[in-house]
Amino acid sequence: FQQIVKLPIDSNNSFELRAGEYWLSNPNVVVLSATSPFVTAGFQTGQKVRDANLFHPGAVLNLSQGGAWKHQLIGDIQLYRNANQIQLASTANGFPVLVNGAIGLALSGPTTGTGNATTTAGGAIYTAPDFHIVRASYRIEHKGIGDKEIPFWFNFQVSRNIRARFLRDAVMGSINLGAVKKVGDIRLLYQYAIKDANSLISQFTDDDLGTGSGVNIAVHAIRFDVGLTRFLQWQNLFFIQHERRGSNPDELFFVPLQRGARVTFRYLGQLAFTF
Repeated sequence: FQQIVKLPIDSNNSFELRAGEYWLSNPNVVVLSATSPFVTAGFQTGQKVRDANLFHPGAVLNLSQGGAWKHQLIGDIQLYRNANQIQLASTANGFPVLVNGAIGLALSGPTTGTGNATTTAGGAIYTAPDFHIVRASYRIEHKGIGDKEIPFWFNFQVSRNIRARFLRDAVMGSINLGAVKKVGDIRLLYQYAIKDANSLISQFTDDDLGTGSGVNIAVHAIRFDVGLTRFLQWQNLFFIQHERRGSNPDELFFVPLQRGARVTFRYLGQLAFTF
């Protein structure tokens, strides 16, 4: 479910209230047996296993003086419930009971995108006790630089998982010049992101910025797009990734990709149709 209430301040400025509610699993377990994979995710035997869900409220302030410059401020919080079920779905024993039964199909393997710290190596319990993620974002944009309409924007985001004790922050800065609308148009984008191992849920964060892991990384991203026709563009993305931290058994902190691994270089090229 999603709700948006937009309140105009004047002809150029507005304030929005937004909320989203999402069901992420449907365990359908009334009484948990001792042999169930849910036990490995911290659920107690003899009790009902409730679903995992996400409640995501926030607010947006749009500001403009009627000219070429626009500003946007966003504040929100992501409140996850029973988050360990997400990690359980990424294990060999857990995905059959969480994914297959819910969608009525038999998948060939667990869900991908792991990267968070867990209490055991390859385990189903996150090191972070919970994920209550507070985020703030600021964006400034200009509709056109010079005589031509060359859009420019800058965005900065920062978040913190307030339920984790350490390695709980994420930050990203992005700067963009240009947009592809016709033949010969170009777009340049640079991003830098740091996502610590307890900051975000890896399976739900931006997988483009992660190679083999969605968190516990620092990434430089460069994008270059060029218009080939009015409806076809060639997109080129380059990623340079460093791992942030290594495992520490004393803190019940185990990560799949660890500090000290070689720098990862990745290129993604694709032809995209736009209509």
